[in-house]
Amino acid sequence: MSKLNIYKLFLKFIGGNSIEIKGLYLKPKRILKDVLTIEFSIENPNEISYYLDVVGEYLNDTLFDFGKFTNIMLSHTIESDGPRLYLNKTLKNNIKSYLNSKKTLSLSSYYDNKVTLAGKSVGFNFDYGYDTIYIWNEFKSESGIIYDTKLKKVISNDLEECIEKYLQIIESDTVYLESEHVYNELDEILSDYPLIDAGWLSIQYSTSFINLS
Repeated sequence: MSKLNIYKLFLKFIGGNSIEIKGLYLKPKRILKDVLTIEFSIENPNEISYYLDVVGEYLNDTLFDFGKFTNIMLSHTIESDGPRLYLNKTLKNNIKSYLNSKKTLSLSSYYDNKVTLAGKSVGFNFDYGYDTIYIWNEFKSESGIIYDTKLKKVISNDLEECIEKYLQIIESDTVYLESEHVYNELDEILSDYPLIDAGWLSIQYSTSFINLS
């Protein structure tokens, strides 16, 4: 079957010129020369937050159904001038508002030490890997204590030492420690965004201490 006929058949299968995925529109543009890949463009009139890898999983479901119907198995590629990970203004503001409310960060070690750092968020950044989204809080520490829960006394209130101890606790445990015990409420915020929060995708939250020497 020719590329043009496959393309026309796919448009007939989806019942139009685009596929709507949670408010995002994927428009089939053409079948590539290998006759095995269909190229899509993105239209985002509703400013939907998305991660392209999650969008791709939804497309794979459609292409799988198309393959069952026609016995033509296609893969896809997405052409986009925008970022691979897009957070809209509302989501950015919600994350920023939550981080601004975090005036203290606390973690406990297995060795009876609890570190508490006081300060404020001055912003956040984000990035991605194949199956992970990274969000880190840019945090300016103003004070801190290391508290021995067994001896019930403060061991140190030296700020640099407190920050280093906080990071050591993470290093000795798991990189997801802050995700589970410090920033876990971000999960609730991101759960409203199905093209970012997917079951197979890992989201890691962490702190970047801007005053760490």
